[in-house]
Amino acid sequence: MLGQWALEDKSQPPENSAFMKQFVVEIQIREPSGIMIWTRNNPLIENFELELYVGRNNHSHPELHWERELFANTSTVVDGKFLIQDDNVVVEIGDTIRYRLTVLHQNLLYSASRRIVVTDQLFYRPKNNDCFSQCLDGEQDQVHEEVAQLKDIIEKKIMQCTGSQISKYLFFPLENAVNLVSNPDLYVKSRLWHVDELKPLVNNVVITYLAPHGVGFEMYTLIDKFKVLELGEGRLDVVDFDSLI
Repeated sequence: MLGQWALEDKSQPPENSAFMKQFVVEIQIREPSGIMIWTRNNPLIENFELELYVGRNNHSHPELHWERELFANTSTVVDGKFLIQDDNVVVEIGDTIRYRLTVLHQNLLYSASRRIVVTDQLFYRPKNNDCFSQCLDGEQDQVHEEVAQLKDIIEKKIMQCTGSQISKYLFFPLENAVNLVSNPDLYVKSRLWHVDELKPLVNNVVITYLAPHGVGFEMYTLIDKFKVLELGEGRLDVVDFDSLI
C-alpha cells in the first residue's frame, strides 16, 4: 500500500505553498526495514531533497523522541520518478514521520513539511509472502528434474538408433601408461577439470582403469560421454573407446 499526499505548508508564503501543491508525494515502508519516498518526474523539479525524522510516543514524555533520521537528495529520474530510498531505516506502526521536502527550480528553493502517523496501509506487503529463496530452490529442483528426464529420453532414443553396441567408455591414449600413471581416477578427473565446460562432469566419471597404451574411463550417461567428446575436441586428447574396437 502507498500513502499519497499533496505537499502544502501553510507556514510558507502563498507562492511557495501553491508551487509545492503541484507535487504528490508517495511513501512506502518495507519490513523489517526500509522506506521509499518519491514523486513523479516533473520538468519543474531540478533537485529533490528530503529531510526525514521518525519518532515514537513515549508515555513518560509528552513530546516525541525523534530517534531515527534520513537526509538525502536526488536529481536523477528513475522509472519516471524522483526516488529516495533507504534500506536501513526501521519504521513501525504507530511511529510518527516528520519530513520536509525541498525542490530546486530555476535557482529557487521551495519546501513543504508534513507529519503523519504510520498506519498499516503504508507497508508494502506482497500477496505472495513465500520466501524468495524457497521459491528459487523449488524452481531449481524442478529444472534438475526436467533435465534428468530429458537426458533419459535422449539416451533411450540413442539406444534405439544404435542398438546395444554403443558404450559409455572413453580413452586417453598414453604410451607406457602403467608406469606413468599411479592413480587413473585422479588422472582422468584432473584432465577433465582443465576444461572449464567439463568441470561439472568430473563427478560423473564412474570407472577408471589403466591399459598398456592409455587410461580408460566410463561416464555416468551417454550424454556425458558425448559432451566430453564434443567439448574436449581440440583441447583433450580423448577418443571414443568404441572406435578402437
